Amino acid sequence: MTSPDPIRLSLRMLVAWCVLSAAGFIFVRPITSALLPVMESASNGMQSEFIVDLSLEDAPGGPAIRMECTTRHPVALGSGNVVPAYGVFEGGSVDAVHALVPVVIFLVVIAAWPFAGYRELAVRLLGTALPLPVIVALTTSLLLVERVEVFLNHAATYRTESQFVVMTQPFVFMESGGRWLLPLLAAALCVGIGGRLSTRRSSHAIVT
Repeated sequence: MTSPDPIRLSLRMLVAWCVLSAAGFIFVRPITSALLPVMESASNGMQSEFIVDLSLEDAPGGPAIRMECTTRHPVALGSGNVVPAYGVFEGGSVDAVHALVPVVIFLVVIAAWPFAGYRELAVRLLGTALPLPVIVALTTSLLLVERVEVFLNHAATYRTESQFVVMTQPFVFMESGGRWLLPLLAAALCVGIGGRLSTRRSSHAIVT
C-alpha cells in the first residue's frame, strides 16, 4: 500500500472531520437512537449487579443519554440506606454528541485514508461493521457502567477491593485518552486489512 502524501492526507481528514462532525450535530438524535440498543446490551453484558435502561432525553446542553439502573439484589448504601432488589436508581447521563466522538474519529480515518481502488474501498467499508459496535461498547457503555460501579463500591460493601481494581482499570484507561485511541487503532486495522484483502497491487495509483 503506497504511503499517502501527508499534506493531502491532512486536508482530506480535515474535510472529513468537518463533514462528519456536522452530520453528528445535525443527526445526533436518530444516530444515537440507533446506537442505544448496542450501548444498552453492552452495558448489561459488562456486569451483573444491575439492569441498565438507556434513553435519549433533552438536557440544557443538548440531547443526553440517560441511564436508569434496576438492582438485581439488595444493595447496602451508606448511612444504613438499602436499595431493595429490583429497586430503581439514576445512573447518570452523558452528552449524546460527546458520546458520538469516538465513532466520528473512526469514520474520519476510514473515509479520508486514500485507497488503491474501489474494490479496496468496498472491503474497507464492509470491514467497519464489526469495529463500530465494539467501539460504542468500549467507550460510552463502559464509561456509564463504571461511573455507577465506582459509586456503588464507595457506598456499599458487596464487592472486594481486588474486584473493584480489576473492573476500574479499563475505565481509567478510557478516561485517560483510551476512548480516542481505540477508534484510531480500529480504523488503522480496517485500512490495513482492506489493503491486504484487495486484489489491487501497491503499485497501482492511489485514487484521489
